[in-house]
Amino acid sequence: MKNDLKRMTIATVAIAMITALTALPALAEEWKYDAALYGWFSGLDGTVGVGRLGDQPAEASFSDLVGYLDFTASGYFEARNPKMVLMTDIYYVNLGAERDVEILKQTVKTDMDFSQWILELGGGYRVSEEFDVLLTGRYYIFDLGVTASAISGEKTSEDTHNWGDVFVGGRYHTVLGAKWLLSIRGDLGLGGSDFAWFGNAVVGYQFTELFSLGLGYRVLSLDYETGADADYFKYDVTTDGIGLEAKFSF
Repeated sequence: MKNDLKRMTIATVAIAMITALTALPALAEEWKYDAALYGWFSGLDGTVGVGRLGDQPAEASFSDLVGYLDFTASGYFEARNPKMVLMTDIYYVNLGAERDVEILKQTVKTDMDFSQWILELGGGYRVSEEFDVLLTGRYYIFDLGVTASAISGEKTSEDTHNWGDVFVGGRYHTVLGAKWLLSIRGDLGLGGSDFAWFGNAVVGYQFTELFSLGLGYRVLSLDYETGADADYFKYDVTTDGIGLEAKFSF
């Protein structure tokens, strides 16, 4: 059932994007573009379950996680005209930690590595200059690797989970005065997840026609569960926090 939902998710997004792209030649309006790099300083709260270990609470602030941060990168690109908008967003984070664990009176050094991708592709119809109705697909990739080293040798285990969701939502964006920008977005989704939702609010200041800086708040909540016994995996987590973005408009 989960595999069928994943296939439906990917197919729905693909059909929507193909339809939008084939319509581009018929649109004579001028296109405008935004390209941005952003940082999402997030914490998390929820429940994670892996294999026979069962469900465990997962709660950590950004200050808790930043000490384990190895690398992160994120950005988005948007194209729009008076009739439609197309957008893509890529978020990546890699966390790592080393711990010494005592097992059967033997010290075992564990090296844990966790990476997460969130890939977004979507578009929408511009109801007005300030409001868009959006159809978006998000695909998630979670990779967890653990290497245990002891006198007896080294053992490595890896676990990967990926799934996708389709989101429907809206966005309001406007100019406040001559230089200030406001954008508020909300989406509801399902597919691989039993339920998912996303929210984003950004206030920005436009220094020039080309460049602006923004401060915002972003939240993504996923409720995903699959497998049983040793193959069991659950990710029912809300990730949220402030964000900073540097945006180029042309």
